[in-house]
Amino acid sequence: MHRRPALAALLLFLAGTAFAAETIEGFAPESARSLARGGYHAASGGDLEALFSNPAGLATAPRQIEFAKLGFRLSGPVFDIANAMQSGDDLMTSVTDVLAKHDYRINAGLDLAGPLYFAYSGEGLAFGLFSRTKAGLNASSISTVGLSVREDLLLAGAYAFRLDLGGGHALDLGFGAKGFVRGEMAITESLVSIQDILGDLGSLYSDTPFFLTTGVGVDLGLRWSWESLAAGLVCRDAFSPAVLTEYASASGFFSDPSAAKVESGYALVDPDLAVGFSWHPALGRLARYVDDFILFLDYADILGLFEPIPRNAVLNLRLGAEARVLDILSLRLGMNEALLAAGVGLDLSVVQVEMAVFGEELGLDPGDRPSYNLLLGFDFLY
Repeated sequence: MHRRPALAALLLFLAGTAFAAETIEGFAPESARSLARGGYHAASGGDLEALFSNPAGLATAPRQIEFAKLGFRLSGPVFDIANAMQSGDDLMTSVTDVLAKHDYRINAGLDLAGPLYFAYSGEGLAFGLFSRTKAGLNASSISTVGLSVREDLLLAGAYAFRLDLGGGHALDLGFGAKGFVRGEMAITESLVSIQDILGDLGSLYSDTPFFLTTGVGVDLGLRWSWESLAAGLVCRDAFSPAVLTEYASASGFFSDPSAAKVESGYALVDPDLAVGFSWHPALGRLARYVDDFILFLDYADILGLFEPIPRNAVLNLRLGAEARVLDILSLRLGMNEALLAAGVGLDLSVVQVEMAVFGEELGLDPGDRPSYNLLLGFDFLY
């Protein structure tokens, strides 16, 4: 009898989230390696990154520990922003100058992965704890300028196992589970109001609405491989319900959450159903210099094609390539959302230095509103 109230509460929670009117952005951390080769690929495997690309890929992942990470991502006209900051003007003047230069249409941000970042993989099992900090400035006109600050904390784990199908064919099955917390302050006002906020950053903490998101999620994946070929099917965030609570301000939340609470509701993380293929071609004589070479082809966000206002189907196509030279240098090239990506990686044993330059399409069609990004990462592995 005592189990019935808990079961009823669970059913009500699932029913509420199934009809949630709001969807939220996912919680997977970014890596320079994946972004330089066009994003996460469903057919990739054999390393810790499979925890986010496709949990089935963990079936062949070696024992590895990532005990720290620092990743710095700059989005938008980063050089214009840097020059404005070096001019000696105050923050308000610098931001206004950059906005005016770009006709008040800009999407700029700073994204920090880590320093809280730990992950382990081995024998088909992987788990980790990850943090991410993000600040953004998004303007579409002089009267619509947005500021946002966000902190994510993610606890994720996954398990995969292999089925031998005979004849060199293998099928890997993977399951992932996660729990996440997000705290965010976001405001959209006119440029004049944003200038007032930048002149007194304390008001952002005391007067701006604060949103707390907590939830759990599930990833499902499978991966088939045969000789140099592989294919993968994954649904990231297959079911990831969350509770979204609004508070009057961040200061109110930390001092008295019950008094500062405005309202709460249910939300879902957007599921990402993707299919992909990979190919390890034979290198012949090039194998003397190139230790590994792989090509990827993916189609991501298949479910997004059925939304009331879908994005252009071309934007879901992903291409990627990676070559490892002399066991230390990795060269990467990719395409995602009809924009090119490129990057390099340097393996210094315990420390891996990664860099990626890539584009994102903020509009519904190719070329509508491209945004360019630079990401520099330092991964500490054992």
